[in-house]
Amino acid sequence: MPISTDEFESGTLDQDRGAEDPPIEEEKELILSFLSERHDRAFTEREIVLGVDFSPIYERETGRIRGALAGAADGLLDIAGTVTATAVVVDDVDEALSALVEEGAVESREVEADGATTTYYRLAE
Repeated sequence: MPISTDEFESGTLDQDRGAEDPPIEEEKELILSFLSERHDRAFTEREIVLGVDFSPIYERETGRIRGALAGAADGLLDIAGTVTATAVVVDDVDEALSALVEEGAVESREVEADGATTTYYRLAE
């Protein structure tokens, strides 16, 4: 997670730095950017998760998990952190998509194909 110039210069992190963005706001912005760049198409949640670069969020969650599990073997810690961070990102994307649909920024529609129904999302017109 990036730090401010003041934090860099002082060599310490601000205690309230997590209060900058409410939860899922960053995910919502990334999703809207992704859909805006592809405004002529609709995507499943899985396609959005795979298409959006959530690496800043992923790295932050992996670091949080690493700190919480300090003392565990590094290999095991990497696997646990990666799996947990991935699950957190997927859950946050689900929550962010729901919020964007509720706000009217994104439209969702159930589409049937081959006997199955899949939800697709696109930027609202």
